[in-house]
Amino acid sequence: MLTQEVTRYIREFVAPRVAPVLSLYLDVNPANPDNQGKAYLLRAREAIAATQTPPEVGKKVLEALERSLPQAKSRVVFAAEGWMEIYDLQVDLPLVQGAEARWGEPYLTPILYVLDEYDRVGVVYIDSEKWRMFEVYLGEIEELPGAFRAVATQEWNQLTQDGSGRRYTQGGIHRAAANTDRFERRLDAWTHRFYKRLAGLLEQTVNERSIQRLVLMGPKTDVELFKELLPRRLRERVMATLPSLPTPGAQAGEVLKLVQEVLEPLQRERENKLLDELAERGVAGLDQTLELLQQGGLHLLVAPWNPQGKVYRAPDGWVGGSMEGAVAHGAGRIEDVDLKQVLPELAAAYGTRLEFVRGPAEERLHKAFGGLAGLPRW
Repeated sequence: MLTQEVTRYIREFVAPRVAPVLSLYLDVNPANPDNQGKAYLLRAREAIAATQTPPEVGKKVLEALERSLPQAKSRVVFAAEGWMEIYDLQVDLPLVQGAEARWGEPYLTPILYVLDEYDRVGVVYIDSEKWRMFEVYLGEIEELPGAFRAVATQEWNQLTQDGSGRRYTQGGIHRAAANTDRFERRLDAWTHRFYKRLAGLLEQTVNERSIQRLVLMGPKTDVELFKELLPRRLRERVMATLPSLPTPGAQAGEVLKLVQEVLEPLQRERENKLLDELAERGVAGLDQTLELLQQGGLHLLVAPWNPQGKVYRAPDGWVGGSMEGAVAHGAGRIEDVDLKQVLPELAAAYGTRLEFVRGPAEERLHKAFGGLAGLPRW
C-alpha cells in the first residue's frame, strides 16, 4: 500500500536518487482482457527494450515480475544495479498502451498524477459499541485503531446505555415528566461534551494523516448530530454520510466497498462543477494556460487524466505549445518534451495546485477548453 511513509520515501529517496534508474509502469489489472495470459509481461519486455536499460537490470526486473503474480490494477518498478523497489496499486495509472518505461532520471510522472488525483479519505464508523476510523487511499483501506484510543471503555458503555432507545430504562417509563426532562438535559449535556471530545480526537487524526475528505457512517440520528457538532473546518470536509452496514463488527473490506460506491460519482460531479467554474472565470487553451502558469498567475491548473502531445522547452526553461513561442525566449537548443511529463514539474515550480479530470469531464476539457485550463490567482 502506498502509505504516507512510502510516498515520502518515493519523493525523498527515489526522486533524488543518482541516475540512471529504470522506471517501469504497468497495467496488470486481472479484469482487463488485454492482460490475459500474463500479456503484461510482453508489454514490459517491449517497453524496457525500447530504453537503454542495461540487459542485466532488465533481466532481473522481468524475472521479478514473472515470479510475483499481481493482485492489483497497476504495478510500479524502480530498479538499478543491485537495487529494486516494486509497488502494487489498486488504482489505474495514466499509461499509453498499458506500459511506460524510462532509463535515466527517476520517472515519477504517473505516480505524481496519482498522488495529485486521489484524496485521503477518513471514514468515521459510528458503531453501537465503539467508534472506529478508517483511511481510504488509492483504492485501499487501513483501519486507524489509535484514532479514538483515548476514550475509555466505560465511556463507550455509557454512550451505548444512554442511546435513544435506552433513555428511559432507569426509573421506568412512568417517571414523572419533570424528572424525565432533567434526565434528558443531563444526557444531552453529557452527549454534547462527549461528541465534542470525539471531534477533537478526529481533528487530531485528520491533521496527522493529512486527510482531505471525510465520510461519516452510522445511524442517521447519530451521524447528523456528530456532523452538526464538528468544527466548521471539519464539517466542510464531509463529502458523504452513509448508513451502517447491516452486520455488526463490519470488516474493513465491507466499509471500502460501500465508500467506493459513492466516492467515484462524487468525484466526477466535483470535476464537472470545476469545469463550470472554469467556464465562468478561467483561462483555457494550451498556450494561454501555460503562459499564465509561468507568470505565476494560476492558483489551479486543470489537466486531462492522460494528456497527449508535445510541448517545447526553451533554454531558459520556459515551456510553450509552439516552437515559435519557445524561440522567442532565447537562442539555443529547443527541446520537445511530453506535455504529460512537464505538467507536474511546472505546477510544483510555480506553487500551483494540479487537478486532473477523467471520463466525461476529460472529454469536455478537450472539446470546450482546448485540453488545458486554469483558474487565475486574482
